[in-house]
Amino acid sequence: MRRAVDYQAVQKFDFFRGYVDQFGEVSIDNDIPAMLSFFFIQGQIAAPYVRLPWGNTHLDPRVHCFWIQPSRTGKSIAWEFVGDVLKDCDIAYDAYTSGSDAGLIGGVTTETIVNDEGKKEQVTVQTDGMLGGRKALNFDEGSIILNPGKHSQETVLYLQSACNPIGSNSNILVKHLSGRRIETESLASLWITTYPPKGVKEYVLTKGIFQRVLLYWSHWDMERRQQVSQIRMNRAFTQGEESTVTYEDIVDYFKGLEKRLAERVRALTETTFNEWDNMTREQQEDLVQSCMHEMFTADDSFYAATYDVVDDFYSLLKDLNFAIADVVASFVPAMENYSVILATHIAMMDDSWVITGEHLDMAKDILYDLFKNLIQWLEGEVEVGAKKIEKEQHKKDWMAAFNSVSSVELDKRGDGWRKKAAVIQQYCTNLHITRATGFKKFNDWAAHMFNAAKDGATVYIRLKEAEA
Repeated sequence: MRRAVDYQAVQKFDFFRGYVDQFGEVSIDNDIPAMLSFFFIQGQIAAPYVRLPWGNTHLDPRVHCFWIQPSRTGKSIAWEFVGDVLKDCDIAYDAYTSGSDAGLIGGVTTETIVNDEGKKEQVTVQTDGMLGGRKALNFDEGSIILNPGKHSQETVLYLQSACNPIGSNSNILVKHLSGRRIETESLASLWITTYPPKGVKEYVLTKGIFQRVLLYWSHWDMERRQQVSQIRMNRAFTQGEESTVTYEDIVDYFKGLEKRLAERVRALTETTFNEWDNMTREQQEDLVQSCMHEMFTADDSFYAATYDVVDDFYSLLKDLNFAIADVVASFVPAMENYSVILATHIAMMDDSWVITGEHLDMAKDILYDLFKNLIQWLEGEVEVGAKKIEKEQHKKDWMAAFNSVSSVELDKRGDGWRKKAAVIQQYCTNLHITRATGFKKFNDWAAHMFNAAKDGATVYIRLKEAEA
């Protein structure tokens, strides 16, 4: 993906750029997660007040993120920064590492109370779980979502339901416990991280939580690790770079946004601060939904821009083989949903109650690259179908590509050499995959089959004798 600074939204809004910079001082070379975490926080800020009408249904403004990246590359310390911002914005947050389903959705306990007659009495009460109410939740056991066992399959379903639109029946988490029905409404935003898995269950891809989150996958090779290590070492005994946008400016922006959103809801519904504050959650939700068609509106340029959004997403599916294209296509509705959600976020940043084509274009600018990145991950890392392609099949595919390319003789190195780039291109053409994925598959499955040599700037490969 591009650097965060290359995206239109980061270029336009100084405080957005400032946030990304502040994040980068803590978690080095993770500017894409920095950008996503801004929307993650902003979505939680807006969660009680904003519903986005969609025909006879609606979306909410939350942004859930799933970050796949090797260990010790800045994921944990990134959450510390996000947590600090949340705390200073008076937003509850928590971290889930392991535990029971009751820890997520709540349970029941027995308490002793004094009744109206002055006698002690034991009553059963429901306790809140981590997914209940309004909060940001860091879920750093993402590996169990990628490879869930029998017990954790229910956990995946609870997380999935928590991502469904606030105020919908599908957002209510239900568990039957000790003869009692436990119901929990979730306003939580999910920040899920994990190291790259060995494989992924197909049912998770096609039915699960992936279609409800923004997934970012990043590969770190040794060169990138070394570069980041050098940056870290060079910061020893130094002071962090000053920015025109301070940490306090960022907190003030989020606090100011919540105030503006709350005031607009009250103004549209003619509700006083005290009336709102004394309402139940259900009453507040009814009020928010009653004014959602007025809270934000879209102009003609927005609807004109939707055609480019749809065309651009589907353009990424055209050159994929059928098996992977069918899986990838299931993610397009999520990309469409998030296009509207992020366009609304950008309108908030623009201090506008009207969502324009420009806002939607800036949202698509980010999501298009995330979608391409998702496709690359699915092509390269994910098991699709009944079983993995065995090593022998990989060898056959690379041999077919190699033999389809004309050989040349290199001075003092003999004959039988092929241009590496041409072989990889032929492989991509044969398997209908992207060039980036082809290079990765070469490193994963084929590099050991060939000797390599350079002639000027061009790399050539030749089959090793053992593979011939």
